[in-house]
Amino acid sequence: MPRETLTVSRHGTFPLYVCASESLKLIGTIDGRFPDFGHHVEKEMGGLWLHPIKLLDGFWLRFQDLDADQVDLWTIADEFQNHPEGNVFRYHANLGHTPIRITRSQIAPEPDSPDAAGMVVEYAFFNTASLPRRLKLDFFVRTDLRPVWFSEEQGIHDDDDEGIWLPEEQVFLAKDRSHPWYAAAGSIPAPDTVETGAAAGQGPENTAGRGTSVRFQYAFTVAGGETKRLRCILAGSGTSRAACLEAYRTLTVQRDFWAEKALRYQRLLEKSRLEIEDLHFQTCYDWVKVNTDWLILDAGVYGRGLSAGLPEYPWWFGCDSTYSLQGVLAMGDYQLCRDTLNLLRGYSEQVNGNGRVVHEVTTAGFCFNPGNTQETAHFITMIWDYYEWTGDRELADQSFPFLEKAAAWLRSQDPEGDGFPRGYGIIEIPGLDSKMLDTAVYAAQSYGSFSKLCALKGLEEAAAEYAALERRCIERINQVFWDPGEGLYCDTYTSGADVDLRRDAILGRLYGPGAEMGRQALREALDKKSALDPQTLSGWLLNYAWIINTPMETGAAPRDKADRALAILHSPRFIGPYGMYLSGLFRDQSMTISTGVMAVAQARYGYADRSLELLEKMFSAFSAGSPGCISEMLPDYGCFVQAWTIYAVMTPIVRYFFGLNPSASRQEVRIAPNMPRKWAKGGLKQVRVLDGEASVTYYRDNGREYYRIEYSGTGTICFEVPSGRTGIAGGKTYQSGDLVKSDRTLEIQIFL
Repeated sequence: MPRETLTVSRHGTFPLYVCASESLKLIGTIDGRFPDFGHHVEKEMGGLWLHPIKLLDGFWLRFQDLDADQVDLWTIADEFQNHPEGNVFRYHANLGHTPIRITRSQIAPEPDSPDAAGMVVEYAFFNTASLPRRLKLDFFVRTDLRPVWFSEEQGIHDDDDEGIWLPEEQVFLAKDRSHPWYAAAGSIPAPDTVETGAAAGQGPENTAGRGTSVRFQYAFTVAGGETKRLRCILAGSGTSRAACLEAYRTLTVQRDFWAEKALRYQRLLEKSRLEIEDLHFQTCYDWVKVNTDWLILDAGVYGRGLSAGLPEYPWWFGCDSTYSLQGVLAMGDYQLCRDTLNLLRGYSEQVNGNGRVVHEVTTAGFCFNPGNTQETAHFITMIWDYYEWTGDRELADQSFPFLEKAAAWLRSQDPEGDGFPRGYGIIEIPGLDSKMLDTAVYAAQSYGSFSKLCALKGLEEAAAEYAALERRCIERINQVFWDPGEGLYCDTYTSGADVDLRRDAILGRLYGPGAEMGRQALREALDKKSALDPQTLSGWLLNYAWIINTPMETGAAPRDKADRALAILHSPRFIGPYGMYLSGLFRDQSMTISTGVMAVAQARYGYADRSLELLEKMFSAFSAGSPGCISEMLPDYGCFVQAWTIYAVMTPIVRYFFGLNPSASRQEVRIAPNMPRKWAKGGLKQVRVLDGEASVTYYRDNGREYYRIEYSGTGTICFEVPSGRTGIAGGKTYQSGDLVKSDRTLEIQIFL
């Protein structure tokens, strides 16, 4: 299937979908309705959002066929089709005895300004009969102009909406009574009659909030075999009436918004283009890139960056971003990386001012959590990775004063001086806020990254200090976190007394299927170790959590430990039908991030087949939660689209299977491929690296792999001959570990 016509269809009711531009997010169910749901803003996470405000609870169509008995109903779609550009609903089975077939298509064009935006919803009414049909239609819109989550705590309170029909403009305009928040609705053709407020009555779903309503009514005849169309326009602004009406007017012109937006996704899919024989895998790969683009959120003066997930986390996170942006780099969107990193740095300076990186910031700029310890470490490394991949020295230099404070703050969280900062890591489990493995590993990695950034600035003394600190931390991690009896890394390093203080919190978090069995196993482990000197620091496996992959994910584990741990982790104890379990104690939940980190860890140490198996398990949940998406919690729970899935997909494939690792500091593109055995041939085309694009194609035949690498930039191609192999390029033989260099094009045979 051509990438530009990528679609997914589904019959059903409840699963959610999104229709997105960078500014606008419409979230409803695939039967075309808008039920109340959500917990951050209770019952309000669906509908139409123009961050940092909500515009509408939803819109609905009432359909009457005056020439059919008892055909007077609020429409419910029986087929949903997801496109990268927008959505299509089809109405047939639920329309009763009428020859009319209805199709609804909707799209959110990219706006000229993030302060005001809108979308177009078009209904097509096709008469399959030979005789004309007289139709009566109601288009019902319910506004709900209100602020994003956590705004009330900052003194911004929702008020009643007031609406008015503007006959000169032929548009309905609603405003929050206390704020300059506006929503507009109209149609082409204009409605025959308009009812507003209480006179509009009720729609098919009672929605929460302090909104107002408008009902547009239409009457027309559809001849036999004819199609008639009703084009409804919805717009809004968080700043002014004029901006709202201007956004509305731009959507009333006759333009092919679908074709315009299709070009966006054509360009997206052309970059880092995967070509393999497994078409299902290739399709999932493409959709993950599309899903990531849907999560870009431009909130105007509040910033532009990659949001975490829909529907519950449509704002910005330190942790989610520092994972996700690794995949976004491989996807080729340098500007999104730059904008997100600048946004996080800016809010961290504003909120903390001491180098600590924020955890969670809403699209109104309010910080809910000033930052988990791991996030500061991860951010430092992400700046270095961004520089190495892009060569963008400007961002590295602009960020350096903040990074100096960040490195110092990280060290200040280690009062014992053992190299391991205290505080919550990624998993944020109550009670597990001591010296966590992921924080220790990412801290060590960040010290190495900061050392290289110091060297880039000519600060040799600081570079040497942080390089030595990285080495000491990695050595200590492998001493005190490693459990030789288990053959695994422990998830925390602390004392028995410290664990006893947290015992109730640690045991109390266990719930759901298998909880009591898990509690009992954990009690026994706690009791056994608590018998030791309560003040003795040691490694504890309190959760068998997925973070025990992080030493392998980052390359901190020596080969012998990595081989042993990765073999144990690649077992039913840790891997389920959809990927890696969050916990080896319960084995009941998997996420794209847990699966992705393990896939990267396996690939990094050469286990490409295991890594591919994990990705295939994750892809088996494709469309389980929402058509065209992979849910945060596999197979179909949590956010139906999640940012860090791009990390789970792109990082093992681009950086380890195809082996693309650019280095701006060395002005080279290092290529060290390690292809899964299932992929007998394939290609990765037009990957943006440094100042050019790289493409790698290969095939396997008769005991050899044949590679062709093309690069359009100014750096040097450096192909690393895989361990234990020999290769031939340009008539010359190369041994394991040799670098075969070229400026533009390289062809090499590798003996298996």
